[in-house]
Formats: sequence, structure tokens, C-alpha cells
Amino acid sequence: MNKITFPLGPLLALGTYWLLLQNEAFPPLAAAVAALSLWMAIWWMTEPVPLELTALLPMIVLPLIGLYPTKSAMMEACAPYANESVYFFLGGFGLGLAIEKTMLHRIGALFLLRWAGSNASRVVAAFMLCTALLSMWINNTATTMLMLPLAISVIATTNHPNFSKSILIGIAYAASIGGMGTLVGTAPNIYFTGFLRDRGMEIGFWNWMLLAMPIVAVLLVGCWVWMVLILWPMKKLSIAVPSEWVQEWNTTRRFNWQQRTTLIVFALAAACWILRTPILDFLKDTPWHDRLAPANDAWIAMTALASLLVFPLGKPVLEWRDVDRIPWGVLLLFGGGLSLSNAITKSDLDKQIGIAAAGLQGIPEWLLLTAVVLLVVAISEMASNVATATTMIPILMGAAGAMQIEPIVLLSATVLASSCGFMMPVATPPNTLVFAQKKFPVKDMLLAGFGVNLLAILVIPPAVMWILPKVLSR
Repeated sequence: MNKITFPLGPLLALGTYWLLLQNEAFPPLAAAVAALSLWMAIWWMTEPVPLELTALLPMIVLPLIGLYPTKSAMMEACAPYANESVYFFLGGFGLGLAIEKTMLHRIGALFLLRWAGSNASRVVAAFMLCTALLSMWINNTATTMLMLPLAISVIATTNHPNFSKSILIGIAYAASIGGMGTLVGTAPNIYFTGFLRDRGMEIGFWNWMLLAMPIVAVLLVGCWVWMVLILWPMKKLSIAVPSEWVQEWNTTRRFNWQQRTTLIVFALAAACWILRTPILDFLKDTPWHDRLAPANDAWIAMTALASLLVFPLGKPVLEWRDVDRIPWGVLLLFGGGLSLSNAITKSDLDKQIGIAAAGLQGIPEWLLLTAVVLLVVAISEMASNVATATTMIPILMGAAGAMQIEPIVLLSATVLASSCGFMMPVATPPNTLVFAQKKFPVKDMLLAGFGVNLLAILVIPPAVMWILPKVLSR
């Protein structure tokens, strides 16, 4: 426990509450929610207590400040912890568990390594591509843990320092970058969809991919070029693929029933997520539209999880003890963030933020968006991506009107930037996991991360400004 920041959170919250009350025009409830927001932000960024415990603060504090009617205060404070976005991510976790349990990720990695051959640069590219593709559907920490044993086995065949750091850092970065590509890929994206839905806005699964995948592609290729061709070139280094991998590939050509079932459920879930909006548009003005409209992304995710717990009959892909491995604490983080954001709206704190941001009027949109992305990237180096997103999104939502930027544009740039903590070993769990292998010093990750951060800051604002309006107008 961080003994300094533990009392700092509540003390600064009380001081902020007192200062805001000195302004008679500032609503007392908004002051109380602002103080709670600061308290949670400090604890989320410095982690004197587990992140999940900080996420419970709205459940504890909000019923006591008079924001909600007395009889329903606890119910309203707790309701966001059961938001449908929580179940969306729960179903996504289930798909990831099934892919891991049936070893489909390893088969995919072996396939890519056969494509890469012995060229060291292509091997790094294969590992990064496989990691990114997995991370689009599996939690980035789990993806990194799945890929690390494979990487360590390959590193052992050469121990070339440039290869070691490139493949390890490449895996960590690709896990974070790949998660940006789908709404189920990383925690901030799930929180973002729930936040939008609670305010009557929505961005579909396919529309998000149309926006995010070009950014993912640029960051992934740029990261590989920066590390492999500029920072640590390997000059035609050859890698010997372990013989046991070749043997494993030769013996896994045919899928068993658990693997086939997982592939079918995964493909159907992905197709439904991507095609749901076009199908509903096609069925507009028919009785089927109203019947199928409730089958949203969360329903698809939970149906996929239920299917994996049932099929194949007699020996399903997942058993209930497998579901126990789901990181339930992450789901609490969503609930805490959504509960806080609801309180910010209910207390009119978002309007006060908008008034404070009125001085930003007249500044070009691209410049404001770039400044926001730079700020969020900097914060993400100190705090987890979900903590960064849950802290910044409600604040920026309140400021969007005064900044004269469409809220969905501003928040999309924010949530993408929150996954771009590349410089510090403690910025993300993938960074921590690869740094723990002790194959490179901190300065190497700082240097590699600086280049990728800079690329993200340059790419995200114009991509969001140019692509998102076209995607939403479809």
C-alpha cells in the first residue's frame, strides 16, 4: 500500500469540496461528485489500494450525499454495476477462455511461424500480428501471457539482444494495439460503449472496426518498423524454429470437437456483432426488426458464453470452474466508472465542466483533439488504461460542448489514446510482463515507447476527425 497517496485521496477530495463551495454559484451536489471524482482519480493512478476497491467508492459514497432519493439511493448507485456492458465483456472473456483452453491460439501462432520462416524480422512480425489478432478478442494481459512462452522458446535458440527485446516489447505493444480494434478487445472500449449507450448514443461493432482498424494497422506496422528496422536492426539474423514446434504443427492438422465448436461459436458471435446493424437496417419496417432489436452486443456475448458451456453435448468446451478464472475485478471497474459518470450527469457537474471549458472556444478542433490525445497518453503512462478512460471520459463529455467538438469524436479519440501507454514498464500489464523477463533495460522500453506514443499522437486525431463522421453517416 502506498502510505502517502492513501490519505492524499480523501484529504484532497475534502479540500476540493470546501473550495468549490466557496463559489455560491457552484451546486453543492456537483461539488461533492467532483470531490469523489478526484479521490477516485488519485487512487486509480497511484494504486494505494486495489483498483477494484476504488471502483466500489461510488457505491459507498453516493447514497450518503443526497444525490438520489433516499429510498432508492443505494439501488441507483449500484445499478451501473449490472450495466449490460459488464455482460458484454463477460461474454468476451468467455470466448477468450475457450480459445485458450482449446489451444487454438497456439495453432494460429504455429501457422504464422511457418509463414515467417527463419528470418528474424519476419518472426517478430509474425508474433506481433498473432498477438494483435488475439488481443482483438482476448484481454491484452491474457494474450501476452499466452504468447510469452512461445517467445521465450524462440529467444532461447539465438539469445541475440536485438531480437530478444524486439520480440518481447513487440508482443506487449501488439497486445495493447490489437485490443483497440474491437469493442470487446479491451476494457476502455467496453466502458466507452456503456457510457455512450447511457446517454442515448451508440457506435456499432462494425462501425468501430472501420474507425479503429486503420489506426491499429498504422500503429502495428509503425511499431515494427521503428523497432526492427530503425532501433534494433538484425541484419539478416536467422532463427531456428524448435523442432518440437514442427512436430506439433504436423500433429494438429485436424481439429477436435471442442476446437470446432469454439471456432463456430466465435465466428457466429463475430458475424453477429459486425452484421447486427446492417441486418436491422435491412429488416426495417418489418415485424422481424422489433423482434430482433433487443438482441444487442451484450446479448450476443452472453449467448456465445452460454453456448460454450453447453456444447458439444456431454463434454462442453467450458465448464463452470473455467468461468471462475474470469477477472471479475475488471467488471467491478466498469461498474464503478459507470456509476461515477452517472453521478456526474445527475449532479450537473458536467455542465460546470462545460462552463469552465468555455475559454477553449475558437481554438481549432484538430489542435484541441491533439492536446487531449497527448494528455490522455501521458496519463496512461501512470495509470491503467481502464482507470484513464473512466477518469477522463466523463470529464471530457462535459467539456465537449464548450470545445465545440462532437462528443462522440472527442470520446473516441480519448478511449483510443487511453490504450497507448507504451513507455513505462508499469503502464500496462503487458509491459510489466515482458519487462519481468529481464532481457532489456528500462531505457529500451522508454525509447521504443516514445516512438510509438508519438505515432499515436500524430495518427489518432486526424483519423478520428476524418473517418468517424463518414462511418456514422453510413
